[in-house]
Amino acid sequence: MALVDYSSSTSASDTEQEPPAKRRKDGSKASGAAADAAAAMPPLPAAFHDLYASTVRQSVVDDPSLHQGRKRQNPHIPGNWPTHLYVEWHPSPEQHDLLEELVARVEEVLDKDIVLHNFLTSDLGAPLPLHISLSRPLSLPTADKDAFLERLTQSIRTSATEPFDVRPNSLAWYKSPDSERTFLILRVETRKHGANPELMTLLTRCNTVSALFKQPALYQMHHSEAADSAFHVSIGWTFGLPDEETSLKVLKLFKEKRFWAMHAWEVAVPGVKAKIGNVVTHIPLGGQQRADGKPRAGSHSKIGRGAAESPKT
Repeated sequence: MALVDYSSSTSASDTEQEPPAKRRKDGSKASGAAADAAAAMPPLPAAFHDLYASTVRQSVVDDPSLHQGRKRQNPHIPGNWPTHLYVEWHPSPEQHDLLEELVARVEEVLDKDIVLHNFLTSDLGAPLPLHISLSRPLSLPTADKDAFLERLTQSIRTSATEPFDVRPNSLAWYKSPDSERTFLILRVETRKHGANPELMTLLTRCNTVSALFKQPALYQMHHSEAADSAFHVSIGWTFGLPDEETSLKVLKLFKEKRFWAMHAWEVAVPGVKAKIGNVVTHIPLGGQQRADGKPRAGSHSKIGRGAAESPKT
C-alpha cells in the first residue's frame, strides 16, 4: 500500500447573574433557565447516528459535478446495493476542534494549487463521523444482501474479539488504488500491541465473507502488503499529491507540540458497522453464541432509512 511515512474553568462570581436570554426562531427570547436546560440535555444515543448515515441520493448516474469531481469506484448497477464495512468514530468536540486545527495547518503548508477537502465537517458545518475501513466499496445484488449480513454477523460474533481501543500513531498520505484521489490519513494502532491483532481479526473475517460473495478484499491486492499497519482514519483528500518536500513537512505536523494530545487519544472499537444501501447495522463485539449456535438476543441492531426503499447504489 502506498503509504508515505512521515479549559480551564473560571470560578463563579459572588453575585450570580442570569444567563443571557436566547432568541427563539420566532423572534422571542427564551429564559436563561430554559437555555440551560437545553444545554444540559443528554447526548444522543449512538444508534441515532445510524438513522442519518446517508445523504439524499442526487442522481443514479455518475455525475462528478455533484461530488467535488469524484467518480464512482463502482458503477451504478440497477438492483445492486452499495456496501461498506467499517468502524465508526465520533470525535468529541475537543478532538474535532484539534483535527480541524491540524487540517488548517496542513492547508497552510500545501501549495495553493492543491485543494484539500476534509471529512470533518458537512457542507452545513455539522461535525461528521470518521471511520476505519474494514472493506473496500462493495456492490451486493439484492439476492445476496440479507445472506451477506447474516454471514457477516455470525462471523463477527464468533470471533471472540472483545471491545478494544486504538490510537493515532502518525500522519500519512495514502494514494487510493481505486481512484485518482490521495488521502490524508491518521494511522492507528492498538496501544498494547502495536500490530493491530484485533483489527486484523476483524479484517480477516470481513474479507472472508466478502470473498464468499465474490466481492473484492481490502488490503490484499499484493501479498507483500503489511495489512496490520495499513489501518487508518481518513481526514481529508485531494486530487494532487504534494511534492516530496511538502509532503514531509505536512507529515511532521503530527509531531508538533500542539498536536501531542492526539497521540493519547483512545478511539473505541465497540463493534463493526455494515452499511448496505441506506441501512446501517451495528454488530457489537464481545458476543457469545448460545448453545444452539445462534446469536444471543441483541447481537446486532439494524437501523436505517432504506427498509422500504428501492435498492440504491
